[in-house]
Amino acid sequence: MKEIPITFQNEREKNLVGILHLPEKEKPPLVIICHGFQNTKTDRKYIKLARTLREEGVLAFRFDFEGCGDSEGDLKKLTIEREIFDLNSALKIILRKYNIDSKRIAFVGGSLASVVISLFIQKFKIPTKTLIFWSQAFNQKALFKVFYSKTDIKEIKKKGFLIKGEKEIGKDYYLENKDKDYSDILSKIEIPILIVHGKRDKDVPLKFSRKLAKQHKNITLKVLPKANHKFDDFNSQQDLITLTVNWLKKYL
Repeated sequence: MKEIPITFQNEREKNLVGILHLPEKEKPPLVIICHGFQNTKTDRKYIKLARTLREEGVLAFRFDFEGCGDSEGDLKKLTIEREIFDLNSALKIILRKYNIDSKRIAFVGGSLASVVISLFIQKFKIPTKTLIFWSQAFNQKALFKVFYSKTDIKEIKKKGFLIKGEKEIGKDYYLENKDKDYSDILSKIEIPILIVHGKRDKDVPLKFSRKLAKQHKNITLKVLPKANHKFDDFNSQQDLITLTVNWLKKYL
């Protein structure tokens, strides 16, 4: 089988669900693909990336964080701290069950997952060859001003959560991140980092990624002129996958 669904438990004993994309080669490199805030592993761009990587001889793993997609849990309880431990559970199950090249590990993260991955590899001292972030979201404090109105904030504080579109923003996530800019973590990461950002991204304006690329020599920024935050137009998505795979072939 090329694609295998697996269920594993996180530290809170919630069942998380992921899909393994198994290459034919023995002891392949590993890429773990992490979705963004309340997104899922079944977002088309993650599926495309995983299947392309498998064809390149890479074991790719995409999974749902707790409360998202097919995984158990309550979306309102989502926090970065919890997702860090979810990612640790995901890596441990792969290392325990599959014979991968442990010296060739990389991570790809969409939006908030850029923060989760960076904090994770620092917290657990994970040897990593490279990182790729799509529409990074490190400066949560500044982005909250883009994401939430004063009325939204009042509702979060009053009810303990906010329903905004298809998302349920919990009070724990708000309190955890309302004053946080996680950009400083990048000064502790010396490996090559690729950031891909859409010029038409209204959720995380491009200026945030331009600033990071200027501040850090190990960061390369690629801008897709017609892409929005989700990279959901066909051509931008194809360019996103091509940039990502070529970068991984170079550094992984």
